[in-house]
Amino acid sequence: MNVKDTYAFRLRNNSIESIKYPDFVREDELLEIEEQKKAAVKNVEAFISNKPYLNMLLWGERGCGKSSLIKMLLWIYKDKNLRIVEMHQDGMENIYFLYDKIRKNREYSFLIFFDDISFDYQDERYRKFKSILEGGIEETPKNVMFTATSNRRHLTLDKVLSTDDLYSHDDINEQLSLFGRFGLILGFYPLSRDSYLNIAEHYIQKYGIKEENWEKEAESYAIDRGGRSGRIAKQFAIYKHLKEENNP
Repeated sequence: MNVKDTYAFRLRNNSIESIKYPDFVREDELLEIEEQKKAAVKNVEAFISNKPYLNMLLWGERGCGKSSLIKMLLWIYKDKNLRIVEMHQDGMENIYFLYDKIRKNREYSFLIFFDDISFDYQDERYRKFKSILEGGIEETPKNVMFTATSNRRHLTLDKVLSTDDLYSHDDINEQLSLFGRFGLILGFYPLSRDSYLNIAEHYIQKYGIKEENWEKEAESYAIDRGGRSGRIAKQFAIYKHLKEENNP
């Protein structure tokens, strides 16, 4: 685990793989999520400074910048010894193997990153995940922060609390309480029309698109794809760029 020359890693099958080409995201590429950026930056700055910090859960709409925000944090703090380890929810049993490697690199700070994590109501892995976040007999290394993204606020399917449900209220409440193991919860919500168009305009200018009065087309593009998001705004600009290239 060469943490000096490598910024990102992937834990797979009880082995740690170097990610040679991390997908860095610059801060100025993330628009219309200023409050989320400020909260995450403040938390990570505390983490790398050996001050009290919180595990982070980023939840909400697809394409609104959750994973990109984590990549942005790595870009900002990679030269301050921040490193990231991508971990899949199916590989949680390997966490203690990872702890052993991390403890040998105490001068570095590690984000253990679960991307797009979720559990259905029959999935027992959420209990294992809760145990990892709470800490078992083995202490969690001081230089570890857990981060996760999810489309679901509670990480599990919300079940209606009714007497006819197959699962008891205690079981359901246990599932819903998983998100409470994260001290910092950042929500990502559908964009307003103005926010969506602001992001689209950013990329329209970036790609040098000359066409004016594109706003109505941008709105139609978002409607056709199920809603507004930063990802869809960027896709629209690329679509316009390709269209312009083909019709000089």
